[in-house]
This record gives sequence, C-alpha cells and structure tokens, in this order.
Amino acid sequence: MSKVLLVAPVPSHPSITGASARVRHMADALLSLGHEVHFLHLQQALRTSDQAMRAYWQDRLHVFRGISPAGWIARGRRKLVRAAGKTFHLDLPVDSYFDSASAGYVRELLARSRFDVAIVSYIFYSRILESIPAEVLKVIDTHDVFSDRYRLYREHGQPREFFSTSRAEEGKALDRADLALAIQEADASHFRSLTRQPVAVVGHLAPPDAGVRAPMSSPPAILFVGSAMGINTHGVTWFLDHVLPMVRREVPDAELWLVGSIGKRFKAGRAGVRRWGLIDPLDDLYRQAAVVINPQQFGTGLSIKCVDALSRGRPLVTTASGARGLEDGAGSAFLQAGSAGEFAELVVELLRDSGRGAALGERALEFARQYHRRNLQALAYVVSTAVAR
Repeated sequence: MSKVLLVAPVPSHPSITGASARVRHMADALLSLGHEVHFLHLQQALRTSDQAMRAYWQDRLHVFRGISPAGWIARGRRKLVRAAGKTFHLDLPVDSYFDSASAGYVRELLARSRFDVAIVSYIFYSRILESIPAEVLKVIDTHDVFSDRYRLYREHGQPREFFSTSRAEEGKALDRADLALAIQEADASHFRSLTRQPVAVVGHLAPPDAGVRAPMSSPPAILFVGSAMGINTHGVTWFLDHVLPMVRREVPDAELWLVGSIGKRFKAGRAGVRRWGLIDPLDDLYRQAAVVINPQQFGTGLSIKCVDALSRGRPLVTTASGARGLEDGAGSAFLQAGSAGEFAELVVELLRDSGRGAALGERALEFARQYHRRNLQALAYVVSTAVAR
C-alpha cells in the first residue's frame, strides 16, 4: 500500500465540473486499489464551503488558502497577468497561476507526514513539485493540453478562455515531474514531443454504474451536463439553433435539460428548454433521460461528460470533437453525428425507439467497463513505480 497525496485547485466534492469529477474518481480508484489517499485543496474561491469534502475526506483533507497580505498582492498581480493574456490572446508563462505560499504549505505538510506519491493537477501548478522531496514519486495529472490553446478558440471565433501557454513552457512544467498522466492517447503523443519524462495514459476513472433504469421522463428529456465554459456554451448554442428545432418538429414535447452552471448562459422561458442548475448527485436525472448529448464543436483533452454518460449506460449522441479519446466506441457504444441534420435524426430515433436506446445503453455500459478496467490498471501501474524506486 502506498500513501498518496492528490493536489488540485478544484474541489473534489461536489463534483460539478469535469476537473472535479476527475479528482474525485481518481481518489475513489486509488482507494479501491488499497492505497491511503489524502487531498490538498488549493482553494481559489474566497467564499466556499468545505462541508462536502470534509464529509468524504475527514482528517485526510488539507486546505491551502492564500489570504495573507502578501498573498493578496500576489493574487492581484497574477490576475492582471492572466487578464492581459486573455485580452491580447497571449501565451502565458506556465507559472502564472502559481502561489509561492502554497509551496511553503506543501513543505510543511510533507515534513509532518510521509507520502510515497504526489499527484498534482494541471501543468500551471507544476512548480509545487519542486517543493516535494526526491524520494516521493512526483506525478503531474495534465487534464488537458495547454500549448497555444488560444489559437483553438480564435479559429472558432470564440474569446480565449482559461489558460494558454507555449510548447516550451508546457515542456518545462512536464520536466518537473517524474511522470506525467495524459487523459487520452492524442494528448500523450503531444506531451512526449515536449519532454523526455515518461507519459502514461490514464483516462477518466468514473466507475460503471449498472443501476436500475428509471422510467423515461415525460416529456422525453435530452440531457446535457456541463459548466458554463465557452466550449460548452458554443456547443449548446449550436444545438439550440440548429438541432433542437428539427427534433421538436418530429417530437414536439421533447425537452433539453441543461444541468450545471451551463444553464446560466441561457435565458429562462425558452420553449423546450429546462434549466436545472447545479445538482449533485446526478444519478436520477441520468436515469430519466431518454438521450444524453454532447454537441461540442471544438476542444482538446477528453470530454468527461461523454465518459460519465457511457459509465451510466445511457444512450449518447455526440460529435467528432466530443468523441476525442473514445473513437473506438463510435457507432457501437455511442452515436456520432457529422452535421446538425444527422444529429437531429439520431436524437429523434432514440426518442421514438426506447428499445434502440436501451440496446445502445447496454453497449455503452460494456464499453465503459472495459475502458474503466484499462485505466484502473494503468493507474495501478503508475503508483506501483513508487514502490520500485
């Protein structure tokens, strides 16, 4: 058994974003493998509740808050740098999010407790790894690719969002780790072109759920779960403008259910749209939905919302972008559409034929079981390297 420290700037509970779900399921997977797991939350929000995390982690939760006067000044400077990068479409230094006080907290934590493995989320927190002793296996969980990310948004006419850095800076971050985790093979190939450090593919670790299916909602629901990020907003806008009208001509009572902060991006009262807000857990909504969709038109990394749908055995319709990292399941475990008309046709077929939806859901669940088994084995191998050091 190894003692593992997960470090992330997102809360593990509630899991209201893909990044939070990634951390939460990685913790569950490590615990299932018999390891002792602790979580260090690098808290970003000034006002937030730790209640859900405390209930899960108990005394294995550690929270860093940069609230000293020096921390406030440094936070302000970092925000100015990031705002300039967003405004002028610039690549930022990889350490633009890094709070040097967090490194001191990590050193104090590791002086009190011995860990075998430290897994830090995101390249822009990789500098924390420099504060971790050499005998600890230092792993960076990349979550996504951030080299020249602003170009992807610009190509699709979208304002730059989140974080973008250069290839050289991303490589510098990866070099700080003993090993990097990529969430899908295409990302791994990219990272291997930037660093000589080993890169392992560990996809999303949501466990397959063979729970009892609830009766389909009435009216029939088309479910989308996501945050208010630009990629999600862009995709849902496309679906509302180009797909939903065609669907409702064929199935007039069909509804699009928007779950998560994505609902804030769209006005209330739109015909055929219901906004649910932030809900955790989501099991009941998934079980009632006739179809789960991911209509995103561009992106990088892995679309965790697709894995979550497959893991729950739900019929899924997505795009080529949404299927990144899951391509071998297209046409069997889920349906992939190449145009608005094809997307609408596939959704309508599933709304009208519950038997086809059920059969697709069963194939989705079997795909998810194999996918989860493969990624759990990869994670187990990564942690086992700490013992061999």
